[in-house]
Amino acid sequence: MSMESMVKAMKTKVGNPLRKLVLIKLADNANDQGECWPSYQHIADQCEIGRSTVKLHIRELEKAGYLRREYRRKGELNQSNLFHLSLDGGAANALGGGAGDNPPGAGDNPGGGAGAAPRTSHPSEPVKEPKPVCETDPQEGFAVFWKLYPRKVQKAKAEAAWEKLAVTPEMFTVITAALARQVTSIDWLKSNGQFIPHPTSWLNGKRWEDELQPAAVAAPSRHSGFDQIDYEEGLERDENGNFRIAGSGQ
Repeated sequence: MSMESMVKAMKTKVGNPLRKLVLIKLADNANDQGECWPSYQHIADQCEIGRSTVKLHIRELEKAGYLRREYRRKGELNQSNLFHLSLDGGAANALGGGAGDNPPGAGDNPGGGAGAAPRTSHPSEPVKEPKPVCETDPQEGFAVFWKLYPRKVQKAKAEAAWEKLAVTPEMFTVITAALARQVTSIDWLKSNGQFIPHPTSWLNGKRWEDELQPAAVAAPSRHSGFDQIDYEEGLERDENGNFRIAGSGQ
């Protein structure tokens, strides 16, 4: 995990809470060069959302210039994409813009960097890099937390509670990811935020471990599983951005 990428991701405004959660997850997996290669399913499992939803938000992040995807193959098999995060300047730093997904079974994406042989030796999921045994900067970590927390009361007490926790990089990741989920929960959105706990109570009570009901709860349906379908499977994009059957060359 790159703490620098995590802090930048938390400060980046992407206009959608689930998109922000996906960006935070990518930053959590990124190395110090802003590179990571988690699979779509791994991101979906960690963020507790559908695989197709992950792909949608990654496309939007790429269009906005916050990341670039490098498609990788090993022989005839696709491997997880290599993601290059670009969180310093958004669209100004985008390389190539929002390319389409490289679906299972499709050919190499033109210009996607799939031929970069050294990348194909990586495992499908990122390996955590060794980190020095140290704590995060308490002031910097609290400043990020305070900016994100929606109920800003009793700042001095909240900062004291933060320092008492002695937040580690791993703990910081858990706290910020949980906060990103809870700000969209029913308990926090109802009654104009009346039931959002004070930040001091939230920290002292380790409320990031709470399991809250998401804001949008759909009624049970006989029609399920559509979010797990990859509607682009077996297709690829031509140079004009149009879909065609993979390998047809037409």
